[in-house]
Amino acid sequence: MTAAAVTLAVVAAVLEIWGIVWTILDIRAARRRLASYLVRPRAVYAHAGVAAATAMAVGLTPQNQTIEQRLESLEAWRHALPDELGRREQRSSDILRTDFQGALKATERGIDDQLKGLREYVEGAEQSVWASYRGPIVLGLGVALGLAGNIVSAL
Repeated sequence: MTAAAVTLAVVAAVLEIWGIVWTILDIRAARRRLASYLVRPRAVYAHAGVAAATAMAVGLTPQNQTIEQRLESLEAWRHALPDELGRREQRSSDILRTDFQGALKATERGIDDQLKGLREYVEGAEQSVWASYRGPIVLGLGVALGLAGNIVSAL
């Protein structure tokens, strides 16, 4: 075996070991990144609920009214009651629609944040090819140098 073949074999062995160690470290780092992704705080968006108080005026009568005046006031209130109920129903529908739309938008923003975080994790947070595959690349270089050493020693 020549000195060149021995040198190539030693460098190949060092690169292979270095590549294996680097790959193991990258796998452990990936596990840590996954664990940190799984426990990352989630953003919870609250919708701005609209609180509305509706009051239906029940004709309060002063004590100094006569019975006929009280009866007239109650009759006027009773005739206005269907309109007031219709307005109350419309206001309640508007409030519920606004609350539902706000809750839906808040849920959509929360899901978008989760998908964005998952996308960043899967894509490797914009890692370069070298950062993603440095262990296997170094291991492949070691194997190639080992092959070159074997060829040199065979000649």
